[in-house]
Amino acid sequence: MATNTFNPFLFYSNQLQTLLAKSATQKNPALWLYQNDARTPLFMLEALTKLHDLAFDEKIFSKWNKRFKKLEDALGQIDYVFVFEREFKINKKISKEVVSYFDSAVISQAERLNQRLLNKEWLSGKLLNFNVKISEYTCLYDDEYLNEIRIALEKEVTRIEVFCQKSNFTFTKLEEEVHELRRKLRWISIYAQALNGLIQLKKSTKLKKLSINYFTKEVINSPYNKLPQRPKGLATLEFDSNSFFVLSYLIKTIGKFKDDGLRLEALANAIAVTENITAKKATEKAIKLLGLKSNIETEILKSASALAKTAIEKDKVLQTLIVKKG
Repeated sequence: MATNTFNPFLFYSNQLQTLLAKSATQKNPALWLYQNDARTPLFMLEALTKLHDLAFDEKIFSKWNKRFKKLEDALGQIDYVFVFEREFKINKKISKEVVSYFDSAVISQAERLNQRLLNKEWLSGKLLNFNVKISEYTCLYDDEYLNEIRIALEKEVTRIEVFCQKSNFTFTKLEEEVHELRRKLRWISIYAQALNGLIQLKKSTKLKKLSINYFTKEVINSPYNKLPQRPKGLATLEFDSNSFFVLSYLIKTIGKFKDDGLRLEALANAIAVTENITAKKATEKAIKLLGLKSNIETEILKSASALAKTAIEKDKVLQTLIVKKG
């Protein structure tokens, strides 16, 4: 790297390496990593390699992005079953057999991750190799670098708009459209955190009239909307603060839609397996147990479509997110 000690990659990889080293001394490293929030530095490293691969097309970024993604996905699977196991356990209407199904799933997913940690040598210094490689990659964090990052971010924003326009903002699929839209939006937000201060928020001087009150207390006070401090002596990119808060609102609200869909899907799958009934009957039963409307999936799709159309097409919040130079 350049003589400047600023290096977002090393900042987060050192955090992750500390967690990996500690987990190696635990009885269940996978579960320990999950419980000690190893997903956060993994998300940051996945975001950095993803963005830099788009900006600079270097092999190191694509190769390590795949590695970080597989590890984060494995922790995500543990989170998926663990959260629902804990939630369903306190619902007295849900059988012990279904709760046990999720108990077993937590153990199974942890075992799978433990195997990956062992086979891929994550617990024996694999990440140290990344640190060496990324230290050899010369990056000046100057205006030229920032311009390439800006172009990559603009590409990502355009891709989100095109993604929504393909369905004319009328989603018909939970996973492939609603969940995927949230993932795409969330990466933009994660980039802002992962760059460790290279993106700063600029307060809007001209407040335009928006169709929805996006600025709820939850959004305003969200720790995800407080970006790292500006690195000393380095230039930065700027995001419009209001647009960034709207992005946060979209991620949060669509996330709630997503969680409702995943909760129903997870419970229905568990009921189908434990009671040996059809998927249709299991879904009907899950809807009743969760106290949901029978047309819950249709409502989620409709609500997500309307919100995306209003914010992205009508209010054009993505178009004003990246502050133009000059």
